[in-house]
Amino acid sequence: MVRRTKDEALATREALLDAAESVFRANGVTRSTLNEVASAAGLTRGAVYWHFRDKSEMFGAMCSRATLPMQGRLKQAADAEGDDAIATLREVSVQALREIASNARTRAVLEILLCKSERLTLTPDGAPQADEMDRQCVNAIERIIVRAVGQGSLPVKTDSHLAAHLLQAFFHGVIQLWLTHPEAFDMGGAAPLMVDTMIAGIVTAPPQLPSDD
Repeated sequence: MVRRTKDEALATREALLDAAESVFRANGVTRSTLNEVASAAGLTRGAVYWHFRDKSEMFGAMCSRATLPMQGRLKQAADAEGDDAIATLREVSVQALREIASNARTRAVLEILLCKSERLTLTPDGAPQADEMDRQCVNAIERIIVRAVGQGSLPVKTDSHLAAHLLQAFFHGVIQLWLTHPEAFDMGGAAPLMVDTMIAGIVTAPPQLPSDD
């Protein structure tokens, strides 16, 4: 009986998150209500509050459910030792673009996050969810770049912090453009070419730290 109750609670939570994806994607986050999410899930408003404190917490859970696998792989890549850092950066980047292109849930949530969500405060330090995800992503990329510098793949004077932000900007631009105009290019198919172009720019002409002179 206890097991069944837990399974039912989990199923209800998943149904609410599925409904939130649909409602937020259609209406935007701020213009959507918890009543609309409950109705779309075929549940009551009370069921919503049993699982989530408010809309912000629901939004955060919805984002995490879709993006945690990618964030986990990026963290694993940042933590790697003894690898070819540039090759690791390429692999995780191509994998991320292909997953967004092929995974309907990931695509839907990123569309909400990047195109249809206002800056909801969701994290313990008061930062919006999108800002926190960006910060984690940039920090992981910077650690990979620092490792590439240590391996001699990039010059010692490479500005790893700026390089990480440049790569982040590239990803944001490509993903947001594709989400808005998916007919413009095949992001999944073109992922290796786009990532190779991005990495070639960093390797050939990396941003440099200011001279001590």
